[in-house]
Amino acid sequence: MVHLALIAALAQVAITSSAPTMAAPSSSPAEALLIGDSVMNGMAQGYGTAARTQLAARHSFILDTAGCRRLLGTSCSIGGRPRPTNAITELRAMAGQYRRELVVAAGYNDPTFGSEGLDLAITTFLAEAHRQGVRRVVWLTYRQAGASARRFAAHNALLRQRASLDPMLVVADWATLSARLPTAWFSGDGIHLGPEATRAMADLIGDTLDAINDQLGDTDCRITTSTVATAPTTTIVRTPLPTRPARATVAAGRVNVACP
Repeated sequence: MVHLALIAALAQVAITSSAPTMAAPSSSPAEALLIGDSVMNGMAQGYGTAARTQLAARHSFILDTAGCRRLLGTSCSIGGRPRPTNAITELRAMAGQYRRELVVAAGYNDPTFGSEGLDLAITTFLAEAHRQGVRRVVWLTYRQAGASARRFAAHNALLRQRASLDPMLVVADWATLSARLPTAWFSGDGIHLGPEATRAMADLIGDTLDAINDQLGDTDCRITTSTVATAPTTTIVRTPLPTRPARATVAAGRVNVACP
């Protein structure tokens, strides 16, 4: 197990995926786009290799994460490093690169209400996903721990209320699942993911995508690896083929697995 102090340090590293230079658009985009902040960013770390591999065995995906990312407003900065693009900018830039579901695990740096809050972000993301032809928007609830537990509880109440009104919005209940997990699986702040927690999050995402496919239908495809050219500040995580286990090459917050 990775020492908790190391997990906390890694979770706070400003790993950005801002403004990547994309390769030519693929004729076979990935199933899902996963956009996250520093919490989901644990899946992009070296210790998240197993989580990425187990999810790639079930679904093709693009993992786009950045520390200090915000949903609508200007992202914060860690240690004077460049601010990452916010989640809505990244979502708009990724149009056409995935074909089914959008998965959102961001909002830990945002207020619940207001001009840059979660409430408006949900409306904005749903509208953009509809414009892109996305089937469902999967939104992970927020782990209710640490100094901001009350704000995350308000986030969750709002998210569940909004999901009850719009079938396009699907809640993946990370708050409930993570509350049953050992506290040692998380960093000292109670929020950021250690190795075991990244695998639990990957399983939750996979299970939710499976349930959507059961409801809406699915088609078989072969998972392969593709390469995306990126700016120097962008991390590429190349996920191995499920049939050829190997260690992923970690360079910062992005996985691109194509499904032809």
